Amino acid sequence: MKRKNFLILLVFCLFLTGCNLQSISPTKKELTIGFSQAGTESSWRKAQNQSIKEALEKQHFQVMHRNSFSDPKQQIQDIMTFIAYQVDLIVLSPIQETGWDTVLEEAKKAKIPLIIVDRTITTEQKDLYLTHIGSSFKAQGSRAGLYVTNYYQQIEQKKINVFELRGSENTSPTRLRSDGFKETIGRDPRIHITTTITGDYIRLKAKELFSQAIDQGKLIDIDVIYSHNDEMTLGALDALKEKKIEKKYVIVSIDAQKEMIDQLKKGTVQCVVECNPYMGDLVANTIKRHFEKKTIPEDIYVSDTVFSDQNNFSTIPPRGY
Repeated sequence: MKRKNFLILLVFCLFLTGCNLQSISPTKKELTIGFSQAGTESSWRKAQNQSIKEALEKQHFQVMHRNSFSDPKQQIQDIMTFIAYQVDLIVLSPIQETGWDTVLEEAKKAKIPLIIVDRTITTEQKDLYLTHIGSSFKAQGSRAGLYVTNYYQQIEQKKINVFELRGSENTSPTRLRSDGFKETIGRDPRIHITTTITGDYIRLKAKELFSQAIDQGKLIDIDVIYSHNDEMTLGALDALKEKKIEKKYVIVSIDAQKEMIDQLKKGTVQCVVECNPYMGDLVANTIKRHFEKKTIPEDIYVSDTVFSDQNNFSTIPPRGY
């Protein structure tokens, strides 16, 4: 009887105070996102980093950020830190393409979903990550190649030699930007890549190696300079200036940083293929869709464009990087 009277009294108190089950239940947990960034080697990378962090915070996600400063071992350790911390989801901007299976298997065992952004990875286990968000690097290479083939379409020249500045080996943009370019210039049997250096997407390294190539006479027969990113292009331009090389080359670059668009407007370079760093909203919205149990495509591509000497320069939007 006493227990029955107590329950009646409890219900009466809840009624008077306006309490209900919803008001006394715990609030929804704020999700923590682990964001592993490859590095800050360029203005492009800094813009991408800011875009993703700001978009995640705007969606009220807590962001646990780590920068590996282009060290693959450090990046793997950063992912292990996220797993130990038990974050709700990991966003990975990978440095290299391979070597991810073991650590991503650990994330899978811990039931932590993962999204790849920018560069892609190679793995035989497709279920180790939810999706990839970034540019089509092969399409970027193809667009660069298309400019070159179109440029020489009406020019009678028996042989056209290309100097290629490649990015870091064992990375998807290097492989795909090279493949896309080669496939496209292959339509014109006159065009061939005759000299290649690997500048690792770094301005100073590209400048040093390009200077050595000049000293070795490797630019004597070159017609086209094709660079996998703006930083290396700028390094090559610095070397040409220091060596007082006055020969006019057809120069094609990828990224579309402000400094490179300025060079395009000056006529120093002829074509700049955009690699859009502003993928933050796509990343944040994809994470939101995942936790809402909505379908996510295997690949999500950001939109890129091409700027060339054929453009009306006044229509080129301001560059934020």
